[in-house]
Amino acid sequence: MGKYEVDYFFCQNCGFLQTEKPYWLEESYQSAIASTDTGLVARNIAISKKLTCVLYYLFEKNGKYLDIAGGYGLLTRLMRDVGFDFYWSDLYCQNIFANYFEASNTNNAFSAVTAFEVLEHVYDPV
Repeated sequence: MGKYEVDYFFCQNCGFLQTEKPYWLEESYQSAIASTDTGLVARNIAISKKLTCVLYYLFEKNGKYLDIAGGYGLLTRLMRDVGFDFYWSDLYCQNIFANYFEASNTNNAFSAVTAFEVLEHVYDPV
């Protein structure tokens, strides 16, 4: 947002970089996706290609999957387009691309859960 002075902390043991408690989250989530994010589509396409290989070879090809903090639902849509039974969930963003595939519309357990570009928004990840 470019308007706050924030302290950063680095863990020598694991290499994790974290800010002080993020008192600006509510304000920053007034718009879940930044209009200046010109790499959004490209990143989702790249992630979907890698994720397809991982799920196909290491998980159940016919499993059910959930993308949490899924933004506009683009990754969920891409994964569904290549044949995976993917669902979407995000507390802060409108589902545009994966309508009807919200996690709330299914009641079976998921084989795996994905969460890309999320950890940097979590104050206490442990």
